Formats: sequence, structure tokens, C-alpha cells
Amino acid sequence: MKPLPKPPIWLPGVLHLAHGLIAGGVGYMLAFAGTAWWSSEPGSPRATAVLVGAVLLAIFEGAFLVFWIARRRRMRRLWREAALALKRDDLETAQVSLLELSGFLEYRMAPQPVLFSLGVANEGMGREREALVLYRRCGDFPPALRAIGVLQMARGLNDSAADALRKLVAKHPNDLSATIALTLALFRAGHQSAARKVLQRALERRPKSEMLRLNLARVEKGEEPAFDLGDPGLKDG
Repeated sequence: MKPLPKPPIWLPGVLHLAHGLIAGGVGYMLAFAGTAWWSSEPGSPRATAVLVGAVLLAIFEGAFLVFWIARRRRMRRLWREAALALKRDDLETAQVSLLELSGFLEYRMAPQPVLFSLGVANEGMGREREALVLYRRCGDFPPALRAIGVLQMARGLNDSAADALRKLVAKHPNDLSATIALTLALFRAGHQSAARKVLQRALERRPKSEMLRLNLARVEKGEEPAFDLGDPGLKDG
């Protein structure tokens, strides 16, 4: 089971900070103007209207704060329900929670975590085509790139798998499992020279990695790279 990514936490904070600054500034100006006009024109319609506006704005902001807290709790509950459902392989329940999450503004603007998790659910239900579409909609989201690589290799589409894994390695060059997966996809696609070059470049970055060294030796002998080389003492330097 692929890990469930955490929802983005910076976006709602930025949006609500901007809202708070704007609303606070407007409320301050209304209260200041109303107080000043009430002092100079007690009981005048203008002063009364401004003070009533300030009070209504304060009521609205209080209601909005309650709504925002309830909304955040709902989002956290949906993520928790989706995570638990995925862990117990209740994939349809997970899908329902994730589809509801996709309707929130935060995930319409940054949908990758929800799309990836929906892809996991669809893949678990045997809907590989739908899962692949969802993973691809994630763009260069690293968990989705890894999932595309693994799924395409399982389907025998090794060139497509290598394309996704190459992007993942470019973003995370020190990711050992991504590097081995890329060399495996290249080797199975018949690109042994390219697989060897990937391992050689990785060894330049991590010269103490026994796994990289042994896999390079395997490729040079015409053998397929492997994640489990049968030695529990392997160092991943």
C-alpha cells in the first residue's frame, strides 16, 4: 500500500491570513469613522450607519471563524477516514471521503494529494486505467511519478515507466529506490547502456552505496537490477 500524502498546510493559512488582514482593516476603519462621526454628530444617520456596519462586520467575522473551524475539522476528519479506509482496504469508503475532499477550495487549487490518493484507491480496486489517469493529473508530484513507474512496469510498459521514474530521479537524485526502479525499467526496456549510466552517476553521488555498486555489477554482466540482493548487511551509503 502506497503511503497517504499529507494535505498541504500552507495554502489555507495564507488565504485566511489575507482575509483576516482585509476584514480587520475594514472593521477598524468603520469603527474609527463611526466613533469620530458619533462624537461630532451624535445620533446622525451617517454615524449610526457606520457603527451598525462595524457591528455587523464583527458578527460576520465571528460566524466566519466558527465556520472555518468546523470546516477544518471536517477536512481533517475526511483525511483520517480516507487513511483508515485505505489501510483496511475499504477502498470504496476511501473514495467517497476523497471525492468530498476534492470539493474544498484548497484541493481545487492544489489537488495532487487527493488525486494521488484517489489513484491509490482505484488501483486497489483493479481500475488501473483510471488510476493511471489520476496519477498523471498529479503532474510532477513525486509519489504519483513513483506510482506511474511501478504500475507501468507491472503492465510491461517499461519505456513509459522509465519516463516517469526519470522525472522522479531528477527531482530526488539521492532516492535510492527510485534510482534502482529507473534502472530496472530501462533494463527491461532493452536500454542496458542507459541503465548502466544511471547507476554510474548515482555511484558518483553515493560512492559508499553497496546496493548501487552490486547492481552496477549485475547490469554489466547482463543481469537485471534488483532491490533485494539477498544480503541483509548491504549498506545504502
